[in-house]
Amino acid sequence: MDITAHPLTVTVLILYLLLLIVIGVMSSRKSSGGLTDFFLAGRNLSKWTVALSAVSSGRSAWLVLGVTGTAYLTGLNAVWAVAGYITVEVFMFFFVARRFRTFSEKTDSITIPDILENRLGDKTKIIRLVSSLIILFFMVAYVGSQLVAGGTAFSGSLGISSTQGLWLTAAIIFLYTILGGFHAVSKTDVLQIGFMFFSLIILPIVAIFQLGGFGPVLEAMQAEGGGFTSPFAFAFGAVIGLIGIGFGSPGNPHIIVRYMSLKNVREMRQAALIATFWNVIMGWGAIMVGLIGRVYFPSVDMLPGENNEQIFTSLGAEVLNPFFAGILLVAVLAAIMSSADSQLLVGASAVVRDIYDRIFAKGKEISQRKLITYSRLVIMVLMGLSIWLASTATDFVFWMVLFAFGGLGACFGPALILTFYWKGLSKAGVLTGMITGLFTVIMVAQQPQWTYAIIDVQAFLEQYFFGITYEAVPGFLVATFFTVVVSLFTKKPENADQMVDDMKKAG
Repeated sequence: MDITAHPLTVTVLILYLLLLIVIGVMSSRKSSGGLTDFFLAGRNLSKWTVALSAVSSGRSAWLVLGVTGTAYLTGLNAVWAVAGYITVEVFMFFFVARRFRTFSEKTDSITIPDILENRLGDKTKIIRLVSSLIILFFMVAYVGSQLVAGGTAFSGSLGISSTQGLWLTAAIIFLYTILGGFHAVSKTDVLQIGFMFFSLIILPIVAIFQLGGFGPVLEAMQAEGGGFTSPFAFAFGAVIGLIGIGFGSPGNPHIIVRYMSLKNVREMRQAALIATFWNVIMGWGAIMVGLIGRVYFPSVDMLPGENNEQIFTSLGAEVLNPFFAGILLVAVLAAIMSSADSQLLVGASAVVRDIYDRIFAKGKEISQRKLITYSRLVIMVLMGLSIWLASTATDFVFWMVLFAFGGLGACFGPALILTFYWKGLSKAGVLTGMITGLFTVIMVAQQPQWTYAIIDVQAFLEQYFFGITYEAVPGFLVATFFTVVVSLFTKKPENADQMVDDMKKAG
């Protein structure tokens, strides 16, 4: 019998899901004061909550399934993927986050479009509209992909169909998100990262203990050779491509809105240390799971569906008892839900705050309570759209998610970093950078057939760009180039010098 179907395993899972709903109910009152409460928890979160929820929402199932699978398949190659996002998030947390938090409160900004519009003095609302549509475009597909992953996880553990598992995943996420808003999402993220952290530490320790030490792992790595014994055995382009995963972090709204929610801005660097510690430990834990998995499953055809990303759950079923196997399953679901709930909120904020409240209803007196009601209705609509995409267009959803992280990084990363550090940034520069970044990412990820008559993008990157074909890298660089060049030849905001000087004092 599959250990994940054991009654004790199912009990752990059910208790976890009930706890998520309880947190949502308990957080509902705190999230009803206004949009700042609903989308930013009233800027009143502790350093621990901000740090851990930022890490949790940023990793998703990519860490517990993707990184473990990469380490299992290619060995120490996975180190570069982990190093990429950790390095960038250290930079963001230590150097950008404090300015982000201070400027957002001073200008009453609660979304990324808010930040950009207030910094660039855009009275035409074009920056807000374009950035909101980009966010909405990616977030719905993001949530849809998480629902598909949740459906698969539930179907394997509860013996239900993938479709039933998808609906169950959607129902749980929807309930605690619509009830508790950012309060509930942040608190559940802390709970969820606890499960992820525990699993990524306990699983490799137990597995090594059962092997009698680390010796068999070293022998398996040496038998495979190449990248299993040295992270420097890979081509330069492959290494930079993996490091380039980190280029997505500065532009993913569901990660960086955490900076705006910290109660005490002076604690930002302490939050940065906490987040970095958890990122490093969890990253190495994921790599160790993959490497150790090679001993227990020497060939990928020994895994379910010959899928290398099944190594996390397969190794757990091999070495853990039913209770801890339940913890492991919860860790996978936690990784999925901790990203989906945040993405759902960001999508809702783009519709209610940025498009409805600031564009279509500009100048009208609308109560905060009514805006929260609208936010909850939009969450319902977005969840329905995500379920529809996940159910009927699975291929499209996964195609979207392949470049969503990098796409958001290219569209918003350069603009946001330059927003806080460069006085010469202009509205035209940001708008051009967002559009060219998005276009570049799409062309690299899935070039339309009709454009091959003009240029073969993949061949161009192979020949002139060191073979770096992960879309986040060229997308980020192209967006940065056009943002800077166009800004140099267009008018910057009149008070740009004063704003950047004020942020420098705060940071």
